[in-house]
Amino acid sequence: MKKYLYLIAATLTLGLAACSNSHKKIDGDGTGGTAGDGGTLPLDSNVAMNRLPDGVNPDSADYSVLQAYIVHFDFDSFTIKASERPKLEAVAKWLSENPNAKLVIAGHTDSRGTIQYNVALGERRAIATRDYLLGLGANSAALTTISYGKERPAQQGENESAWAANRRAEFGVIR
Repeated sequence: MKKYLYLIAATLTLGLAACSNSHKKIDGDGTGGTAGDGGTLPLDSNVAMNRLPDGVNPDSADYSVLQAYIVHFDFDSFTIKASERPKLEAVAKWLSENPNAKLVIAGHTDSRGTIQYNVALGERRAIATRDYLLGLGANSAALTTISYGKERPAQQGENESAWAANRRAEFGVIR
């Protein structure tokens, strides 16, 4: 697994260096970004590489516990949509009822785009999700993020239904 994480980190580093002049626009409401409005953010700015603490294996996280609260995103966006906010409120409530719980927030994308771009977008989705939970009072020590980009699709296929299912952030309970 460590080998896999090093490969992702190396790929992200090389990809971001190659994309250093790319820009992504973000919105101004603090709920993420979209290609549609707001100021520009360099693609490589504030993108963390797999913020998992040492010794935490994301594959050991249980993604079934909070499966009902998977957050979905629009194409090329890391904005938390109003329709997805009740899910995050439920996760924040779950965290308050389980104060010793730790979550990994995994960001995912659909299959379109380069590996490097999708890893960066997946990370932005995970960070936007984490930041929203923090705004709801979640403990930052309980939340870590990781991006799988397009590497772990929820649904196979090259159509809008599959793409929509794969643009997501999901929660794994770290045991």
